[in-house]
Amino acid sequence: MASSKTENLKVIIVGGVAGGASCAARLRRLDENAEIIIVERGPYVSYANCGLSYYVGGVIPRESSLLVADESVFRELFAIDVRTLTEAISISPEDKTVELRNVITGEVATESYDKLVLSPGATPIRPPMPGIALANAPTMQRASCCRMVSKFAISLAACCRGRILLPIDG
Repeated sequence: MASSKTENLKVIIVGGVAGGASCAARLRRLDENAEIIIVERGPYVSYANCGLSYYVGGVIPRESSLLVADESVFRELFAIDVRTLTEAISISPEDKTVELRNVITGEVATESYDKLVLSPGATPIRPPMPGIALANAPTMQRASCCRMVSKFAISLAACCRGRILLPIDG
């Protein structure tokens, strides 16, 4: 009787935070043998982005309170390979490969995949409002934006419209 070797499914998830991290955790529950890699351009793989405005407003006093899980939590609890500060720079659907670049070192590596999930986040909509086009009207897309937004809010009279902080002409 010939033995058949089945290989584990390999999934690369581009983007962490809410979408990518949730996808990886759900995939792990569905397939405990899958090889799962999360690629996240920023320094955090999972944080409470819904709490960003509360952090800026002082309701959440410490930025670290926004962090939900780091690389070690994903590795130890879920056996998921997390690569922060790494971005996907090209995808070859024909070869089923992704080129990944470390944003610190510039080193490029190629990873193969069986399935690819794209969850890179989005650019916020900037509605047509007075003051929206000013260079000093920052958006809050990620945790790293909060420090700049906090300084901006303290130095000017400002209002928050969704996740966009707008100066108020006074």
